[in-house]
Amino acid sequence: MISARFDDDPAPRMPRLGISLGFQRRPDLDEPYDRAYREGLELAAEADRLGIDDIWLTEHHGEDDGYNPSPLVAAGAVVGVTRTVRVCFGVALAPLQGHPMRIAEDLAVLDNLSGGRVEPGFGQGYRPEEFAAQGADYHTRTRALRECLDVLDAAWSAERFDYDGRIHRVDGGLLRPAPLRPDRRPPLWLGAAAPRSRRRAAVRGAGLVIAPLVTIDHAARQFASYEAAVAEAAVTDYLPHALFREIEVGDSDDEALAGFEPYLDHVYRVQYSPERTGLTHRDTTTGEQRALTSDDPYYLSRAFLDERWAIGGPDRCAELIDGWLDAMRLDRLIFHPKPAGRSLENGVAAMRRVVEEVWPRLTAPRTGPVDAARTPTGQAP
Repeated sequence: MISARFDDDPAPRMPRLGISLGFQRRPDLDEPYDRAYREGLELAAEADRLGIDDIWLTEHHGEDDGYNPSPLVAAGAVVGVTRTVRVCFGVALAPLQGHPMRIAEDLAVLDNLSGGRVEPGFGQGYRPEEFAAQGADYHTRTRALRECLDVLDAAWSAERFDYDGRIHRVDGGLLRPAPLRPDRRPPLWLGAAAPRSRRRAAVRGAGLVIAPLVTIDHAARQFASYEAAVAEAAVTDYLPHALFREIEVGDSDDEALAGFEPYLDHVYRVQYSPERTGLTHRDTTTGEQRALTSDDPYYLSRAFLDERWAIGGPDRCAELIDGWLDAMRLDRLIFHPKPAGRSLENGVAAMRRVVEEVWPRLTAPRTGPVDAARTPTGQAP
């Protein structure tokens, strides 16, 4: 019998704490690409030493800030400088990663190199220009993602197989090197914003990843919708929840925001501007749902931040995160300590403050003894 994809504790005392790593630079500061990648690996090594549980790699293409287009390649480098962290994809764009059998081979190599520490995650992509640059069909991206997942599951058994899809074909495929655990399906994370996508993810037995721009209230609704889809599909495996957030700790609320604001402006007015993401907002006074723009007074206001992220003094951050944990089940919580333009020294310090000043302030865990849940998994309390 093929076992579940994940080994996560079905009653987590606290979520695993992870960081997001995009290897980005600030073009306006004339930062070289190679420094962003070198410092990204140094940050990964320091996260491992600090007891961070997971490092999450993301993917975009053609960005002037050098946003990582090759998460599988980057994962090999991260695996080489770490010992205990899990290396997760949140998410790789399956339609732009090549033939699924080649993806399976790359993942099998990573699985063997890391001792089973790599957790793949995939999405279908949403930017037409990324597909155009590779001559890929944007309109068949959902089908391409499905076929990639079909092939990956079939290959992971380490037995010879055939596959005849509309886009991809495999004749006598045999995955070598064999993965460490061919008796189970590979770990799998999926980004699934639409209800229909969440239903597909539930049937696949995948963990659900929610992006940082989603409000906390809406994230709780999406996770609840996902659990309903899991129950409807009669899936008995425990499927974990992962939430990307911005978490920044300062000596005071005002200091934290003032220090982090330049990085937020670059990330969310350039890379993830509302004009690119299609972000909308419902006006609480009129009930009107409107498209947001970068110059909208609400966008990146304190109200906007508090509905999504934890940016403030240690007590304020802990209070907000406690609220998240009360609102939904969280198995993985991921933040971004070194956005583009931030020095390695400051990025490490930001990561350390979350671990040492916020995590111990969180209230008693939802289950289990307090002392076993006060710190990330890899760090002694």
